[in-house]
Amino acid sequence: MKRAVAGSILILMFVVFASILTTAAFAQEKAITLRFTNIFPVGSKDSNISDQWCKEVEKRTNGAVKVRYYPASTLVSPPQVYESVVRGVVDVGNHVLNYTMGKFPLSEVLDYPLGYPSGIVATKLMNEYYRKFKPKEFDEVKVMYFHGQSPGILQTKKPVNKMEDLKGMKIRTSGTTVGFISALGGSPVALPMPDAYDAISKGVADGITAPYNALEKWKLAEVIKYTTENHGTAYSSTFLIAMNKDKWASIPPQHQKTIEQINQEWIERHGKVWDETDKEGKEYTLKKGNKIIRLSAEEEARWVVKIQPMFEEYVKKMKERGLPGDEILKFARDYLKAQPK
Repeated sequence: MKRAVAGSILILMFVVFASILTTAAFAQEKAITLRFTNIFPVGSKDSNISDQWCKEVEKRTNGAVKVRYYPASTLVSPPQVYESVVRGVVDVGNHVLNYTMGKFPLSEVLDYPLGYPSGIVATKLMNEYYRKFKPKEFDEVKVMYFHGQSPGILQTKKPVNKMEDLKGMKIRTSGTTVGFISALGGSPVALPMPDAYDAISKGVADGITAPYNALEKWKLAEVIKYTTENHGTAYSSTFLIAMNKDKWASIPPQHQKTIEQINQEWIERHGKVWDETDKEGKEYTLKKGNKIIRLSAEEEARWVVKIQPMFEEYVKKMKERGLPGDEILKFARDYLKAQPK
């Protein structure tokens, strides 16, 4: 009888102990919550694609990793996203590289006016660049993936048909586009995108370098009247989805693998979103009665020649730092040349 009672107690203790372990393990997984900050407005496709990433992470980790999403810069200001991720103020962020000039010197050329044809091409180029060169300037964070905006072109209050029309015009820029506008004779006004509408509407700026989608997404078509399609010198802005390294290390390996798979899928999806919104932005500005100017082939060639010193200076600066700027520039140009026309 005593043996039976003792056996029952042991079984009961085992069941209780196993239950405690299971509950503890479940609670531990449930405790992983990430905070994701983004600059894009609530409801925009650029914001929604990141919101979908958050939901996909939770779904495919069976709730073991949850992501709280904060759009419209509600947690940190746009220029502070990267450092906030590094310090753990937020766990994941969508950072615009050209908001922190000098922080990523080797990668700055990705934002140069290389003549990008689309957002999907820019996005794939940027991720291939990272895979191929693994620049140490991103070692402070865990890189999820990069995405590049659709072609950045000239949007102004007054028509720009030739380079001379830009002389003295105040153009909102950021990062490397400051040098681009200066080379063409304009006066750059460096501001984050959320400040562009007020700057243009109040006359602080006469225009902006931006993709078509900004005309709808940021309501700029209300204050912009002309778009100049300078495709030969179209630039892109490099965006980085990054995670705090300690937070990444806290995620179990099987869930890290799942997130990596999602990242690879989102490269394609995010690039396509840029182009979808660009098409919508172009249709939107035309409905507003705004005009589109297409540069002649001769004028396009003048712009390309005028900005070449930018690239020469980049290669020179990188060489002085012992960085392979010439290799990066060649890689980017060769990648773009190989794209279907």
